[in-house]
Amino acid sequence: MDLNRFIIDLIRKKNYKWLEERRLDFVPLLSVFLQQILDGKSVLIITDEKRKWYGKYIIERINNFNEFKPQFFPFYILENIVPQINIAKHPEDFDMIEDMLNVSFNEYIFWYIGQETPLLKFSRRKPESFYWIMDNDLSKNFYLKSTDTFLDNKLINLADLVNESINAAVFGEIEI
Repeated sequence: MDLNRFIIDLIRKKNYKWLEERRLDFVPLLSVFLQQILDGKSVLIITDEKRKWYGKYIIERINNFNEFKPQFFPFYILENIVPQINIAKHPEDFDMIEDMLNVSFNEYIFWYIGQETPLLKFSRRKPESFYWIMDNDLSKNFYLKSTDTFLDNKLINLADLVNESINAAVFGEIEI
């Protein structure tokens, strides 16, 4: 089954009506993201301050002991690895952090979720990363509104779709 068909079926099954019309924006980005996971890249999650809870939610949802998976996936919250990221201000600070990440990880991408911050600019150093940017519709980005009353629910829906898509991709149930 192709990824687009898988996602539309999942959206309808789970009754995520809001996402049905947005899937054409989401699926191409998800496809690139899934391929990178299958290629063995680590995923470093970066969130803005308001969505720190969501980074933890993603980690717990994707690497859940209660679901059968052949392995845990290398997803990490960047702030937990590099606490200095929150006080980095200058390009030299980000250069040192990037150097450390390059030594620590063979290959990695970022998954940025939140409003535009200096961390978004830092994450753009890896242009093939996964971006869910609030209030700014940039290229290669899944656009969300931070003022959306249902934003938290939508983020939870999206995490569920990503998790199920990873499972389907790993077990060869979908073509990417």
